[in-house]
Amino acid sequence: MIKTTDYGQFSDSLQSAFGDGEDLVRMDFNVAGRSASVFFIDGVIDKELCELNIFSPVKALPSLEYPYIDKLNAATRPTTAIKLNHSPIEAAQTVADGDIVLIIDGGEGAFVFSERKYPTRGIQEPPVSNVLRGPREGFVEDFKANCVMIRRRLRTPKLRFLNFKVGRLTNTVVSVAYIAGVAEKKVVDEICRRIKSIDIDGVVESSYVAAFLEDGGQSLFDRVGTSEKPDIVCAKMLEGRVAVIVDGSPVVLTLPFILLEHLQASEDYYVKSFRATLIRAIRIMALFIAVLLPAAYVALQEFQYQMFPLKFLVTIMNSVYGIPLTPMFEMLLVLLIFEILSEASVRMPRYVGMALSVVGAIVLGETAVKAGLLSTPTILIISVSTIGLYCVPDEVNTGSVLRLIFVAIAGILGLFGIILGGMALTAHLVDLRSYGTSYLAPFAPALPGDWNDAVFKAGVTELYERPYSIPTKNRKRMKR
Repeated sequence: MIKTTDYGQFSDSLQSAFGDGEDLVRMDFNVAGRSASVFFIDGVIDKELCELNIFSPVKALPSLEYPYIDKLNAATRPTTAIKLNHSPIEAAQTVADGDIVLIIDGGEGAFVFSERKYPTRGIQEPPVSNVLRGPREGFVEDFKANCVMIRRRLRTPKLRFLNFKVGRLTNTVVSVAYIAGVAEKKVVDEICRRIKSIDIDGVVESSYVAAFLEDGGQSLFDRVGTSEKPDIVCAKMLEGRVAVIVDGSPVVLTLPFILLEHLQASEDYYVKSFRATLIRAIRIMALFIAVLLPAAYVALQEFQYQMFPLKFLVTIMNSVYGIPLTPMFEMLLVLLIFEILSEASVRMPRYVGMALSVVGAIVLGETAVKAGLLSTPTILIISVSTIGLYCVPDEVNTGSVLRLIFVAIAGILGLFGIILGGMALTAHLVDLRSYGTSYLAPFAPALPGDWNDAVFKAGVTELYERPYSIPTKNRKRMKR
């Protein structure tokens, strides 16, 4: 015996779930002499397709017999299969997700049709991950579009997408994507377990999920990889990593994650290996300069000034003569000014922000030097440090904090403090883990098999195996 639906109670309960919300659309009509109602959210469905494929065929039905769903399947032309909801709460959630719910008096439940049409941003090159050579398309805020961009590159039935809904109020779709037989199943299971255990009122961006996926306690360093480009995510998945796609975010997460990934770029794999090796060495050098140069200058000026060459020391003495601030506070003040300029240039309109960042820095710098508040070498060193910091964009936030810490240590303990700080930082990095993977791999622990894609970049024809830094079931990448 087929269980039927109380049309009046079901439809009233569904509408009451939305209260006095004005974006809920309810259309009442008759289907083969029976009362019927359709519910959907205004603006999230394709009304033309709905009228052509669903509403008109349903209204034109001459008769209805059980099971209704078979008759509706035969009469309508939906782009996805019709589903059934058996409770008003379930139906209300379905409508909130952007689907169409049809209730017919005496039916087996609420019939669900999907004809979504969200307004989305077009696929274009990401604003941060610009390349001279290689694919230029980036992820967008639409979940389906991001999945399709990955599927278009990984055309294999082994590509898996496991979908979850996270957030009590947002019901955000979070998908775990991996290649079966390549990704380690234990890593996939652990990621899925953590996502399912998230109990939060809402998820509006992938960084919310990343906070729950990080291993260990608090750290300045990111332990979850992020990317705005499908080619980078697919390349990482081919190495055995797992991708996490969050609806509404153009940033895809990748796990496990190691520090070396921030020093790599997709363009490294599209140019000659010697060029990629040179650029990686420059990035590493730029990062060290960005973090340590201001601190080294403060330590040498305040404690170990005898280590400066004599002519350079004379130049510095002439520049800092009459400066009222100590070297440490002078450097911290300039760092603070640069951080304010950087933040203001990002927040202000683009046509104003660029003028502010260039003209503001020049005007403020020259004025401060002429007024005798700051020295020219300090401004020069901070400028070089900031430029070096942006050679590795993913480490800008961490590097900005680290150079402040090192400047403070150098102002108190000198070069000895910088050495102690470097040792403490190294010990912290060695201790970090990401799903069983060492954060400093392949150097700590030493994995010589991965050194051909670390600082040195070997050619694609020489990368026979997947990285040993990342757990995988299938180590072989290419036949010799």
